[in-house]
Amino acid sequence: MTCLKRLLTTRKPVVLVTFTVLLSLLLPASNALALEPWRNKPLPSSNKNPLVQVHDIPEATGVLTIPKDQFQWSSVFDMASISSEDPNSLLPTNGQNSESLLLDGEIYRAAFKLRFGLSEQSDLSITLPFIAHSGGFADNAISGWHDIFGLPDGNRASRPDNSLNYRYQRNGQNLIEINQSTKGLGDIRLDYRYRINNDSNDNDNDSDINNTGNSQIKSLIQMGVKLPTGNQDHLTGSGATTLSTSIQLAQTHIANAKDWSWHASAGALWISGGGLLNSIKNDWVFYGSGGINWQATDNIALKIQLESHSAIYNSSTEELGNTTGQLVIGLSAKISPSTVVDVYFTEDVVLHSSPDIGIGLAIHRSISRH
Repeated sequence: MTCLKRLLTTRKPVVLVTFTVLLSLLLPASNALALEPWRNKPLPSSNKNPLVQVHDIPEATGVLTIPKDQFQWSSVFDMASISSEDPNSLLPTNGQNSESLLLDGEIYRAAFKLRFGLSEQSDLSITLPFIAHSGGFADNAISGWHDIFGLPDGNRASRPDNSLNYRYQRNGQNLIEINQSTKGLGDIRLDYRYRINNDSNDNDNDSDINNTGNSQIKSLIQMGVKLPTGNQDHLTGSGATTLSTSIQLAQTHIANAKDWSWHASAGALWISGGGLLNSIKNDWVFYGSGGINWQATDNIALKIQLESHSAIYNSSTEELGNTTGQLVIGLSAKISPSTVVDVYFTEDVVLHSSPDIGIGLAIHRSISRH
């Protein structure tokens, strides 16, 4: 187990990606297709702000469940880069507190999820994440990307390249100060999903796309719990238990536009007492997303979605105290009857509320029970 944790939390993203791919593809494929209709499934992204990701805002999961008694394995690798500073944004006047914030570094997350179909309407999943923070390697490339497209570049021009420095100061006291690489097991989460519209055709495989008459709006309820198994001092965990519930909506077949689908979700997250920055933490967080998918070819779907959540902290800084907005663009590719790959990147459309750029790779594979 120690060797596995060292491998998963290495600071070299190539090693993490290679391990993620190999682990997924070497799993025995199921003879019976257990994948959800992949063209309609949201991309598995979320806000990787280092002080937000510890609370693990649940990503949208779609409206379809794993067939009864079947398994699905997902390996998800995310890398995000942030460079943002809000110095002394609130002066100590009128009884308020002064605070300043610097977030400069790269976040790596490798998450492994196993889902099992409990019934024709429900499934259960467990997610095991490993998280690393470092100075990274991508600052120059990201600055070049932003220059080409005329996008904001955070404060990279005034910071050393590929450095790590997370610092949050309130009333002159450093509540968070990390300038050395950290890594470790994150907070494990369990999720139960129940499909409200129990249509026996919902979990059919590729033939389902031709069923243009099946254009009803489908819905699903998801409930989850996140356990404080990570280390809040290393920003691999929040130090608090969270409970979440959400509703997922989708139209998997749009009448007269069978290649298009849409999805939306809305939910609430309750954070227990204690944990990271407890003195300014909000008990309740509300989150949601929406997106559209286009079936470009038999094996490729292009996807775009927008994600948001309310502020987790009571702060005057843009990075912590504002409602967030993150744009996600990517594609899903079916590479075999039992395997689908997602590739995506993220951009902060509400500046500083999430990392200014992120990339993700996910592999979903139905696996044999034998």
